Amino acid sequence: MLDPPGHSSMDTVAHHVSTAYGREANVRRVGCLRETAGTEHAVLRRLLGAPPSGRGARYAPHTVVCGLLARGPLVLAIGDAQWCDEGTLRFIDELMRSSHPEPLTVLLHLPRGVPTPAAAAFHELATRDYCTVVDSARPRPAGTTAPAAEDVAELARSEPRLLAVARAAAALHSTDPDLVGALAGLPPQAADRLLEEAGTRGLLPGPLPLRGTRPLWDTLSEGERQRWYAQAAEILNDAAAPVEQVADLLLEQSRLDRPWMRTVLREAAAASRHHRPAAAVAYLTRLHAAGTEDAAVHLDLAEALVDIDPSAARAHLARLAGAPSGTAHRPIRDHAAGLLPFVALMLHDSPDSPAALGTLLRRTTAGGQDAPPAGTGPRDTGTAPAAPACPASSTPPPTPLSPRPAASARAFARPTEHLVLAARALRTALTADGPEARETAVADARRVIWSGRPHTAWAAVAAARVLTLADDTATALDHLQRIVADSAEREELWAESHAASVRALVLLDAGRATEAAEAASAASRLADAEGATGGNPLATIALARALVARGDLDRAQEALRRIDGRRLEDCFWAHHHHLTALALVERGRGRPEQALRLLERCGTSLEAAGVGNPVFTLWWLHSTELLMLLDRPGEAAQRAEHGQELAERWLTPRSMGLGLLARSMVAGPSDRVELLTESARVLARSSDRHAHALAELHLGTELLRRSDRGAHPRLRTALATAARCGLGSVADQARRALRSSADRHAPAVLSQAERPVAELAAAGKSNRAIADTLCLTARTVEYHLTNVYRKLGVTGRAGLTKWFAAHPSQPASARALGDAS
Repeated sequence: MLDPPGHSSMDTVAHHVSTAYGREANVRRVGCLRETAGTEHAVLRRLLGAPPSGRGARYAPHTVVCGLLARGPLVLAIGDAQWCDEGTLRFIDELMRSSHPEPLTVLLHLPRGVPTPAAAAFHELATRDYCTVVDSARPRPAGTTAPAAEDVAELARSEPRLLAVARAAAALHSTDPDLVGALAGLPPQAADRLLEEAGTRGLLPGPLPLRGTRPLWDTLSEGERQRWYAQAAEILNDAAAPVEQVADLLLEQSRLDRPWMRTVLREAAAASRHHRPAAAVAYLTRLHAAGTEDAAVHLDLAEALVDIDPSAARAHLARLAGAPSGTAHRPIRDHAAGLLPFVALMLHDSPDSPAALGTLLRRTTAGGQDAPPAGTGPRDTGTAPAAPACPASSTPPPTPLSPRPAASARAFARPTEHLVLAARALRTALTADGPEARETAVADARRVIWSGRPHTAWAAVAAARVLTLADDTATALDHLQRIVADSAEREELWAESHAASVRALVLLDAGRATEAAEAASAASRLADAEGATGGNPLATIALARALVARGDLDRAQEALRRIDGRRLEDCFWAHHHHLTALALVERGRGRPEQALRLLERCGTSLEAAGVGNPVFTLWWLHSTELLMLLDRPGEAAQRAEHGQELAERWLTPRSMGLGLLARSMVAGPSDRVELLTESARVLARSSDRHAHALAELHLGTELLRRSDRGAHPRLRTALATAARCGLGSVADQARRALRSSADRHAPAVLSQAERPVAELAAAGKSNRAIADTLCLTARTVEYHLTNVYRKLGVTGRAGLTKWFAAHPSQPASARALGDAS
């Protein structure tokens, strides 16, 4: 916004824009300072407040803006923008691209005569389609109101040219005199003069934003209004305006009666397909509603809908796949038929177990055209060769991160190819059929991730799931976060909800319970918003699992009640994680038999589905622990051996470390410390912080039982890891063990005079007997016992006796002394 000579109009324009929303907006103003131009986010901090320190600092400004927008329209006015820092400008760019269609306006004010801002981010902003550069003299002065319908009728009679210019500017969404003059039938000079007058008199609320122009059309019939928009679209098309800008005007047309209109809509759909799929759906839907029989347009519409509304996509694909010969080309019908079962898979209309995936892959590959390209093995993607088998007591070599495939890897032509490759990777990872399965699955998953668009969110999320199973959680989380952000920007609600739900579960698998609970809560809100488009229960299950890990059983049970009665058998991931979550709640409630039955049911179902991956649900590890708790060591040993066999088929630090942890649960005292030590060492290199904390806890507890001085460091490691990740249950156990260790050594704080008195009192001797035995006065005995009770935290002789009974490793000379008396 440029300031007119002799005016300081930022406040005037801010007020003008705020009233254009229909009610007074919240206006926040700040002026930039030359001395802070190089300080990152200096203006942003003054505008929105200093963000909190820590992990949430990056998202704090977005949270503040969302909170302000929740109260009503918002205007952020920044004066002397030539001194605005780069960080603030980048934030504004990101904010404006993600806030549509929220009632938000950002004003960047430049006084006349100042040098052009040097910041590159400023010039990038000026090129965005949401940005408009205006002269602040043009909008109407503060205090003027939009014209009423009767005023417009009067203008039509008294000043038709002024009204024509106002309508032309409103239709074109532009104040370019050449374009406005062409539509209004006036020379550019006359149009320019009338534009200024229209702004002054309040006919045009201004382009920031173009709202409040509805009264200009109230006196026209629908047909006349459509003619205005059709002519505006034709003028913009002739002026080589962006094709999407022209197509937006055509969406207002009830009839597409000119050939160029359909061409523009097709071109706009192609241009916006990957960065604005919701807009592409609007253009293609308009074409389809106009009676366009082009099967290619129909297929493009179905593909654009897959990540937005898969139910609608399925309906379109079903019509295409079932179209009679002659109404659609055979390749289009075949492709629709190939894509249809994958969309049904996404909607859980068909099961997604390994067996079902195998059947789907065989059918799809048999069709030929949708099979993934040849050469997708480890060699083609640069993945390291399969790790050699290693003994259970050693650490398996880690899987090196594959480099991003070279640019020579060809992009897929159709989304089905991504879906086939992702389904193959997922099935291979779940079945874990042989030592090379991990390398093959990871190679396919990385090919999906790095191959670029076009692809669906289901394929990308499936690839992230495979990487998580392969212990490459960091890459998976980074990838999932990008999917969530991209889907939110592209208005793909189903894709955003699906990726957010899986991200919450991946955080849980990494043992990051606090982050998992937060992510699962956000994903649940997205799934609720998705509603009829097929929100899945995975986020709720992840939330329940995270709450169990944090020790909050009541809230976990409440979360699980939300999905009571839902049929989950066809939702492979949700069904088995649901059984595991129910079992963990039962175990936490002190009902091990019920928990074990649920875990056995989970294991039986997984075995029937052909799942051989050891890190999927960890049902075997939990049931090993429960069997030992129920004093069934023989069955527990068999379960631990089964887990170890699975781990050796899927060589990752996490799987091998968990196998060692299960074996330690059933091992004898002589082998337990060695197995736990190796398990903790291996799990320290994995992504699973929960399992690592558990191994350290068990090791510390076992060393404490042996009065080994190495117990304290292990318990402290378990406590620090658990506290950092929000694992409340593990943290509580580690604290209790550390307190027990401190209590065990508490007698050392008793003085040499107090200790024999305490031991004799614990043995049941009276004060007089203690005094006679130790040659003390009765008053001295009472004094020592008072100190002993205070130091050990007990009350009376009964408490002292129980304390010594609970610490049998402490000196027990009291009885001997008592016998001697």
